[in-house]
Amino acid sequence: MELIIAPLGRQHDRKSFDCGEPSLNQYLNRYASQDIRRRVNRVFAASPPDAPQQVIGYDSLSAGSLNATTLPEAFRQRLPRYSVPVVVLGRLAVTKSHQGTGLDSILLADSLQRVVQASQVMAVYAVVVDALNGRAAEFYRQFGFIPMPSQPLKLFLPMESVATLFDE
Repeated sequence: MELIIAPLGRQHDRKSFDCGEPSLNQYLNRYASQDIRRRVNRVFAASPPDAPQQVIGYDSLSAGSLNATTLPEAFRQRLPRYSVPVVVLGRLAVTKSHQGTGLDSILLADSLQRVVQASQVMAVYAVVVDALNGRAAEFYRQFGFIPMPSQPLKLFLPMESVATLFDE
């Protein structure tokens, strides 16, 4: 599948995007640009090369922190007792017409590659995602994301695991 994945911009047609989940459609339409301007989120849009203004998928990344005490015991043993830096994969959505094509996996891989690049200049312990539902959580688990003990829809992937995905 040929794609253009680029920062969301004015050229992108957000109105026709429909992933079947109203909250994700609404975010792209109403809030993504504001979050970008306020520097609280980076949003990346996937488009076909022959229609670069069409958004067929998107994801968002932001910086965050995670209290190490909320991690599974095997991970928190090696960490300080205060918050550790993470990247939050806030949203990942694919338009209904492209669901089942693997675009979700491509967007995830692109996001993780961006996190690997960012981790070269800033400390990142893990990538964290708050899955929308059980099906979304299962999607992330197949890539090695680990559920938080007390919040099964909040998952994390340690940077050492992310790096191995890209042989770094």
